[in-house]
Amino acid sequence: MNVDLNSIGGGALQARFNREMEKVVKNMKDPNTPYKDVRKITITLAFKQDEERNAAACTVEVTSKLAKAKSFETNFGIGQDLKTNQYLAKEYHNQIPGQMGFEDVKPVTEENSNVKEFNGQKLSRAIGG
Repeated sequence: MNVDLNSIGGGALQARFNREMEKVVKNMKDPNTPYKDVRKITITLAFKQDEERNAAACTVEVTSKLAKAKSFETNFGIGQDLKTNQYLAKEYHNQIPGQMGFEDVKPVTEENSNVKEFNGQKLSRAIGG
């Protein structure tokens, strides 16, 4: 017996396999998934024959098992608003909320410089003043 898998369901089996294969390859190339995890494609042909044993209905299923995305950790500050009693959660990083990081500081230019000229002399404005 020789069954051509390309012809089952008028080519639907091949099309579904191709779709699952694309998912597998995409999952394998995703840097957010562990490279060691095994991916699988399963083709299931389930046959249910009639009472006379002359014909069988065939249910075709093509599924894939992909690697899960890697987990990661973050931090949340949690609390309760004392006025409204509403619970709050806000993600935070290695910064104090509202604190500026280096990426927030603009480079010094003539326009935003603290150096001002007064009577021909260049003066720096005092911090906080």
